[in-house]
Amino acid sequence: MDIQKIRSYLKGLDAGTLQPEEEAWIIRFVENATKEEWAAVFPDHEWDSLEEVPVDRQRLDHVYRNIMPVAQVVPMKPWWQRAWVKAAGAAAILVAGAVGFQLSRQHAPHQQEAMAIAWKTVTTAAGQRIVIHLRDSSDIYVNGGSTVMYPETFAQNSREIKLLEGEAFLDVAQDPQRPFVISTGDIHVNVLGTSFNVRNYSHENAVDVAVKTGRVAINNGKAESVLLSPGKKAVFSKRSGEATLADVRTTMVDGWISNNLVFTDMKLEDVFKSLRYNYGLHFKIENSAVLNKHIRGAFHRKSKEEIIHLLSKMARFNYRIKDSLVIIQ
Repeated sequence: MDIQKIRSYLKGLDAGTLQPEEEAWIIRFVENATKEEWAAVFPDHEWDSLEEVPVDRQRLDHVYRNIMPVAQVVPMKPWWQRAWVKAAGAAAILVAGAVGFQLSRQHAPHQQEAMAIAWKTVTTAAGQRIVIHLRDSSDIYVNGGSTVMYPETFAQNSREIKLLEGEAFLDVAQDPQRPFVISTGDIHVNVLGTSFNVRNYSHENAVDVAVKTGRVAINNGKAESVLLSPGKKAVFSKRSGEATLADVRTTMVDGWISNNLVFTDMKLEDVFKSLRYNYGLHFKIENSAVLNKHIRGAFHRKSKEEIIHLLSKMARFNYRIKDSLVIIQ
């Protein structure tokens, strides 16, 4: 284990000077390092010799989110309460500058100003899901095949993010002084504190917004704002901009997070695309006639093999599975 390399990469990660392969390497180390490895990187005598440095909570959050940019989609304690806090804290102190140099108070305003205008872009691969913990305590659950942009620090009077592609479920913390807006294409969803789902894949003909809790106001610049309450869904046509309203079970608004999928009169072709995003499956179609068949059903925590088997019975097709490739016959 190259200790100097690890320490150097941690500093470079915060400074933004690492190459993509270097950043991927240090993130893997941070996620998988054992207590013994952390102890080797940050021996106890360094803790004893450190001087206290004034670092505000915003800076600590900034450091931590660079070290651990993606959390698992499971309930988690606040990061400062977790068992590995000494190791992660040591890394944070190193990156913040307590090992090697002092963090000066007079630089803080400039750092915060830079952070305020810095945007991050996160893209997930097919079959990959992540959760982004925002600074205001809001969470963004991102489905596979999606791209989300968000600022490291929100503005003083608003909170804005962008869904460039794909699907995301948002659990928004209440803040009446800073309305929350998510934009996707021509659609702008305005909320104060609520949870809702937004879906906008480029190959699909519509943008879907469904509400689980609270209320949202949706504007696409072509008609009056659409107000949605829990259990309501709006489907906006990308061609006409018109919205169609429908009811939806609140338990299924974020169902994809826990592999609860519902297909309502959906073409099998689109079902296959949805399975690609959720499970990372790839399809080779040898019998294209089945693609226009419509599927209506709910699949609760089924494995990808179980779903393909059930679909084959519903749409009457044969198939073969080899790893992540599904051959439709």
